[in-house]
Amino acid sequence: MSSTKTQPSYKKVVQEGIVRYSLHELMEKVAEKAGFHGVDISSTPVRDIITVYVERPGIIIGRGGKASKRIGEMIKETLGVSNPYIQAKKVEEPFLSARIVASYIARRIARGERHKKVAFSALRRVMMAGAKGVEIRLSGKFGGQRAREERFRAGVIYRCGQDQIEKVDYAVRHILMPQGIIGVKVRIVRPDVKRADEIRVNEELIEEIRQKLSEEREKLAASEVSVEVPEELAEAVEPSIEEESQGEEQESSNIGEEENKGDSSEEVSEDAEGG
Repeated sequence: MSSTKTQPSYKKVVQEGIVRYSLHELMEKVAEKAGFHGVDISSTPVRDIITVYVERPGIIIGRGGKASKRIGEMIKETLGVSNPYIQAKKVEEPFLSARIVASYIARRIARGERHKKVAFSALRRVMMAGAKGVEIRLSGKFGGQRAREERFRAGVIYRCGQDQIEKVDYAVRHILMPQGIIGVKVRIVRPDVKRADEIRVNEELIEEIRQKLSEEREKLAASEVSVEVPEELAEAVEPSIEEESQGEEQESSNIGEEENKGDSSEEVSEDAEGG
C-alpha cells in the first residue's frame, strides 16, 4: 500500500480497496489451518503493518518467526506491498466468529466425521460462548445420490433488513468430497446485540435511588423537625380533635354499658337456675 501514496486520491482509494480484498482472500487460504477470522492493514511511513486475527497465532508466526517472514514475502510478491510486517493476534472467543466456526465444521467433515454430529457440536459450543442465536446450513450429498440441505438452529436469527447487516456475522465454506462439494453456511448473532423487545433493568440507577432514600431517612431521623401550624388551620384542627376525643369517650361508655348488661343477664340466669 505504500507504493500508492504518490497516486491521485481517487486512484489511491480504489487501489487500497483492491489490496485489502486481495489480502483478505490470500490470508484466508494461508491461515485456514490457524482458524482465520479477519485481517487488517495499516500504513506507516516506515512499513505496512498487517494484523491477522486467528484462533491459533503460533501457526502464523512459526518457529523463530519463519512462517511470518514467508507470508510477508508472499504478500510482497503477490500484492506489491513494499515492506510488509506480519503480526498475529488471538481471537478471544473463537466460537463467536462465523468464519472460524465454518472452518471448524469443514475440517471435521473433510476428515470423515458425521455431519450431524459436527453441526450439533458446533451449535452447542457457539451457544455456550454466549451467542444470542446461531444457524448452520449444510447442503450437498450426505450418504445418498440426491443432494439436500439440512439446517440446525438455536436462539434468535435475523434474516432481513438492517438487523441482518449489523447484527449477524456470516460465513461460507466449501468442502470437496468424493461424492461432490458440500457447502457450509454459518450465521451467528453476537452476545452484545440488543433486541428491540428486551427489557433491561438499570441496576446502577436503582442502587443510586436507594442510597438517596436511605440518606434522606437518616437526615430526617437525626433532625428534630417542629412543624408550625398556622392559626387558621389550628382553629379548624382543634374542633376535629375534640370530636374525635368525644367519640372515643362515647364508644368506651357504650362498651361499659354492654358489659354491665351482660353481667346482669348472667345474674338473672343464675337466680333462675337456683330457684
